[in-house]
Amino acid sequence: MAASSPPYNAGDRVILITIILLLILLVIFVFALLNISNTHQNKKPQYMSPVTPSKPAQRVSPKTASPSTVEVPAAIIAAHANKAENEVSKPVESPAASPAHVKHQPVEVATAVATAKPAKPKPTIKKDTRVAQQVINSGYHKLGANGQALPASATEWACVQDRATGLVWEVKTDDNSLRDRDNFYTWYDPEAERNHGEAGDRNGGRCKGKADCDTQAYVQAINQQQLCGFSDWRLPSRDEMLSLVVGVNTMKTSAARIDTEYFPQAVASWYWTATSNPNKPEYAWFVLFRNGVALNALKHQPKHVRLVRSKQGEKKTLNRLAYNR
Repeated sequence: MAASSPPYNAGDRVILITIILLLILLVIFVFALLNISNTHQNKKPQYMSPVTPSKPAQRVSPKTASPSTVEVPAAIIAAHANKAENEVSKPVESPAASPAHVKHQPVEVATAVATAKPAKPKPTIKKDTRVAQQVINSGYHKLGANGQALPASATEWACVQDRATGLVWEVKTDDNSLRDRDNFYTWYDPEAERNHGEAGDRNGGRCKGKADCDTQAYVQAINQQQLCGFSDWRLPSRDEMLSLVVGVNTMKTSAARIDTEYFPQAVASWYWTATSNPNKPEYAWFVLFRNGVALNALKHQPKHVRLVRSKQGEKKTLNRLAYNR
C-alpha cells in the first residue's frame, strides 16, 4: 500500500503565505530602488562631447567666392572700410568705474572710500571790486580855456572830455564869476517841443555874473564866451547827466558822487537837466549828486547847472582834442 502525503495543517499554510508575501514585498522594494536610481540620473546635467566637424569650415572671400555668391557693390565696401578706419582712429576711452568695482576692493580701502569726505575748496581771496582811482581818471581828458588837450597833471582846466561817451563837460569855478559853483538857476526853455507846454520861470534864480538867472540865459552867456573854443553848449539830458555819477570814493557824506579829480568844484546837490516831464509839464528832471538819482521838481525852483556839448557839432574842432598818453 502506497504511503499517503502528510496533510498540511493550518500553521504550515500561514507560514507559506507569509513567505509569499515577503517575496512580493521584496520584489516591489527592488523595483522602487531601480526607479529612484533612474530618476536621479535623469536630473544630472548631460554633457555633450564636442563634435568634430568632418571638414574644416572655409572662409569665403570676395576673391574665392563661388559664382553663386552675390557680389557686394564697390561703394558699399568702400563705405564700410572708411567706417572701420574711422573707428580705429578714434581714441579708445576707458569706461568709468562703476560703483560695483568697490565691492572687490579690500575692506580697508572700501571703508576709506565710503567715509572719505569731499575736499573743501580752498578759500579764495575776494578782490576789491571798487573801481581803482587810476581807472576812473583814465576816462577823462582835461581841456584848456581854448580847447587844447592838457596832461592829467594839469592844475588848471576849463572843460573835461569823457572818452567813454565823447561828451565835453563844463568845469565849475569858485571865484564869484558866471561859472561859479554856488549859482542857482530856474528851469526855462521857450521851445514847445522840449517844454511840453510849460516854459518854466525866467530869471528866478540866484546867480553872479552878467546874465539872467535861468537856464536859457546861462546857456546863451556861455556860448557867447565860447567856453573852451565851442559855441554849441546846451543843458544835458537826464541820461547824459546820469553818466557822470560814480560810486562814493570818500568817507565824507557831503561829497558829490562825481569824479572830483576832474570836477573839483562839484557840490553834492541838484543839477538841472533839459528833460521836461511830459506827464507833468510844470516839472523837469534833475540829478541829485548826493546819492546819484534822478528826480522831478517844479521848474521855478532854482538849482545848479552844468552844461555839455557833443561831437555832433564841430567835428574838425574835436579832432584837436585827441590826446595820446
